[in-house]
Amino acid sequence: MKFVDLKIRSKLAFVMVVFAMAIITVISALYYYQFQEALKERVLLQLSSVKQLKIAQIEQRMEGIRETFLDDDDQSLRSQYGEVLFHGHVTNDTIILGYSIVLEGSDAVVFNDVSKYNSKGQLTISLEIRESNGYDVALIKPNLQEVLMERTGLGETGESYLVGSDHLMRTSSRFFPSRNPLEIEVKTIGVKEALTGNAGARIINDYRNIPVFSAYEKLQISNIEWVMLSEIDVQEALFPLESLKRNLFIVLGLILVLIFLVSYELSRQLVKPVLLTEQQLRKMSRGIFEPMHQSIQRDDEIGQMYKALDRLIFALEQTVAFANKIGGGDFEAQYELLSDEDQLGTALMEMKEKLQAYQINEKKLKLENQRSLISGEEKERLRLSRELHDGLGPYLTILRLKVESTEINPGVKQELQKMIDNTIGEMRRISNNLMPSVLHDFGAGEAIRNLVQQVKNDQIKINYQYDKNELAKVPEQTSIALYRVAQEAITNAIRHAHATTISLSLTEFEDRISLFIRDNGIGFDLNNANYGNGIRNMRERVNVERGIFELESNKKGSTIDVEIPIP
Repeated sequence: MKFVDLKIRSKLAFVMVVFAMAIITVISALYYYQFQEALKERVLLQLSSVKQLKIAQIEQRMEGIRETFLDDDDQSLRSQYGEVLFHGHVTNDTIILGYSIVLEGSDAVVFNDVSKYNSKGQLTISLEIRESNGYDVALIKPNLQEVLMERTGLGETGESYLVGSDHLMRTSSRFFPSRNPLEIEVKTIGVKEALTGNAGARIINDYRNIPVFSAYEKLQISNIEWVMLSEIDVQEALFPLESLKRNLFIVLGLILVLIFLVSYELSRQLVKPVLLTEQQLRKMSRGIFEPMHQSIQRDDEIGQMYKALDRLIFALEQTVAFANKIGGGDFEAQYELLSDEDQLGTALMEMKEKLQAYQINEKKLKLENQRSLISGEEKERLRLSRELHDGLGPYLTILRLKVESTEINPGVKQELQKMIDNTIGEMRRISNNLMPSVLHDFGAGEAIRNLVQQVKNDQIKINYQYDKNELAKVPEQTSIALYRVAQEAITNAIRHAHATTISLSLTEFEDRISLFIRDNGIGFDLNNANYGNGIRNMRERVNVERGIFELESNKKGSTIDVEIPIP
């Protein structure tokens, strides 16, 4: 439905709702965007704080390892900072427990990341310091994992982890705890930027290719170069936005419904008079012309409109009444024009005259069509009858003479002659049913008599009475019609009604001819029976001749009474 097709109150309500929705949507969008940016900033700030805390804790722990190493206190190293794999004196580069130790020659403690030599990928560091007669070296698995596993403020998907300069993870992943950390490659934007010395916090895809909030910074301790990352999934971090969005939609819906109801009621009150007029016009458009039930007592333009509408309804009721009369065939009905400009009334008067002429012409045309069809049918019957009699008959006669003159077995000859005689008889019967010659020569009375002689037998008794009038000049078409009615009636009585007695009478008068047929068959229900083509053809033939066809039937039999005027 187009907007222009809406009701006025719907248009007003729609405009107000759209306007309010636009304003609320803009305000909600701005609020949502600001809340989203504030939430992102808060998450990144929180991650940065967690990252700084982790860095501080790791640096503090690494400093404790350095001081305990200088104090040569292995027991404190084991109890406080992790597992000591080796602590002793070496003089040159060597391999200890599979770990390659490369001496730096420094007077200060030097840290190196030797995790790549650990087959299980466990974080391992080496410490060394030059002494007077060699180097003091220690291999330690620092317990940094417990620092990183503390996920305070990181939710369900948050984690902090270390990545080496080779882009391989140094601490265990909380998502893949059973995997070797050195098998997890981390080439994220955060690692790349941190290794170049740029610390930051932003949304990136992590090593799982999942969008996360990430805070990253390079951690440099002596020769160790790690990247500290604190991350949390974007989906979890922005979960409050989904709740906010849902609440915004609910509030927006409630506000819109409230605005719609208020605006709809307000607009309804404003356009109530117009709506009453619209309802009345809608009824009139459906052909319902009823006076307005609600009385509008006002003298302004709307009041004048109501009065004019009542006058229009009254005039249309008169017009409809006249149209119903002429529509029902009452062409004698009269109509008084409302004024000289009453175009509808004038058109109805002209329509009445045209309908009268059309009715007459239609009857004539229908009668002529029926007469043409029946005439064509009878001509075709006559042609077929002559074809059978004049064409096929001589050939059958010649065939019979040929068989008689042929020397063949007497029994076979007799059988062939019988078959030919039966064929000739059947051909004559068909030819006579199509168009008996007696019908053209002597009229319907003798033709019906001939028909009765052919049909009656021991099981069927047919009584026929023909009262001929020498002064009556019965047209050939009338005779054919009467013969066909009698032929069809006898057939129906025998075939369908199972009659055993049939009475026919044909009476000729100077101005008309009557046919009466009665049988003692089982009859049929005139109200429920399906007449079929037979009875319809009889009725049409009589109507074409401008005659009267009456049919009565009950359980004791049926009667047909036909009367056709003679021109």
